[in-house]
Amino acid sequence: MGVIVKKVELTWLDRTYVWPVLQGMAITFGHFIRNLFTTTPNRYTVQYPEMKREIPDGYRGLHELKRFEGGEIKCVACFMCQEACPARCISIEAEEFSDLNITQGFQEKRPAKFSIDMLRCICCGMCEEACPKDAIWLRKDYELAAYDRLSMQYGKWDLMNTYSDADGKAHINQDPTPSVPRRTIAL
Repeated sequence: MGVIVKKVELTWLDRTYVWPVLQGMAITFGHFIRNLFTTTPNRYTVQYPEMKREIPDGYRGLHELKRFEGGEIKCVACFMCQEACPARCISIEAEEFSDLNITQGFQEKRPAKFSIDMLRCICCGMCEEACPKDAIWLRKDYELAAYDRLSMQYGKWDLMNTYSDADGKAHINQDPTPSVPRRTIAL
């Protein structure tokens, strides 16, 4: 199905390109005068390090892996977020960590490695929606900057401690629940 596009005929004044440039400069000068006589909180330009814009609800920024009150990770390594990610920036390796006699089948695996490449991430929120345990959240942090590519690779501990200070939780560097030793079968 075709679309009919009407050709716009330019007047002699538009063909000189002086009038359109002057119109653009008038708009720019109007914005300059408006910013000059407007109070600081109401200006269009935000003085970034000192002032920050109010982030609307629903904004998706930096990821966070949630944890229980005891410090254990909520993620059960179901790979749903990894499969739902359109950018393929999430990678998970699972491990067994509990004895079925103790936990009675509640949780028998967790991520041994959980990493997100933030340079590839498009912050679409598909991982957050796909998670059945509500273990991954996208918060409102938009200040993501680094000097090298390697520092934009966030691991499991980075994602668990991202907002620990803001939420009043302690930083953790190792799992509070130890792994089950692997049983080897002698031949």
